[in-house]
Amino acid sequence: MNSVRKVLCLLFAFVFFDVSLVLSQKKESDNQITVYVMPSLYPLDWETPASLYNSMYSCYLKTIFTPDNYLIGHLAVKIESTFLTEPLYIAMSSSDPREKVEYVFKEKIGFAILGAAMHGKLEKKEEIQHKLEKYTKRKKLAFISFRLNETATKRILDFIDVFTSKEGGRLSQSNYYGGAFWPRYYNEGAGCSAFALALLDVANILPPEADDWLIKRKIPMTLIGGRFNNNKKIKAPLIRNTKEWFNGPGKESVDYVSFQIYDPSVIYKWIHESVSNENYKRVEQNGVPGLLVDCQDIQVSPDEPILLEREVYNFFVDKHLKELEKNE
Repeated sequence: MNSVRKVLCLLFAFVFFDVSLVLSQKKESDNQITVYVMPSLYPLDWETPASLYNSMYSCYLKTIFTPDNYLIGHLAVKIESTFLTEPLYIAMSSSDPREKVEYVFKEKIGFAILGAAMHGKLEKKEEIQHKLEKYTKRKKLAFISFRLNETATKRILDFIDVFTSKEGGRLSQSNYYGGAFWPRYYNEGAGCSAFALALLDVANILPPEADDWLIKRKIPMTLIGGRFNNNKKIKAPLIRNTKEWFNGPGKESVDYVSFQIYDPSVIYKWIHESVSNENYKRVEQNGVPGLLVDCQDIQVSPDEPILLEREVYNFFVDKHLKELEKNE
């Protein structure tokens, strides 16, 4: 009888431990961030300034009558958490398309458009869901989901609060959009891809592969115009005839401007090609291909600053900060 009791006790303990483990794992995995990736509908060619201009212009002409389209691609984020009553959808975009037209066609700033600061906004949940549905139907959507621990999730939500808050009478960082910004730096806004990946960075889960998603170029100063370069007018033929990025000896902000950006199309392609990466599990969501990675064991100190000081000079960011100071 005693032996039977021991067996039953051991069995009960095993079952209880197994159930407790499953429940604790489920509680942890309730915290998750998903990055949705929408590529440009037609390829952009970053090989030379001329090829980038021509491919972007071609993409524009082919999609000019296509509704719900992001010309150069887009990233959007969904956050699911025990801290939230419902999933949070969030993405960064420019708020006034006329501003780009003014820069390019009237002021003729040329390739300064890649890093120029513009008015920005956080897209609404309904807008994001609508675009995700459209890109799903086009079969132009992919995603990466990251399972999180509670500390990492709290830092992401804290970052969003800081990024959208107003201090000292200034507009919030979320009111500024631009390709040169890194939103973890003080007083900087964000482009769509930088914002999404900064959410991963603040939680210490930005994957090392992200370096491969970066496009890095040195823009010749001859292609920078408008308020960024003595009000010079950069005309289309000049760009079309520029067959290489700056690659010789020269001085930053005099001969060239350094620029880098996370390209949604590069990330989209990487997701589709990551079939043998053991760190990711290939998954599908309503017919949309994606990757899942468990980051619950990755630790991040809750005391690490949410925002950081920029240590490397950036031409476009410097112009933006000086403009902020002038308007104070």
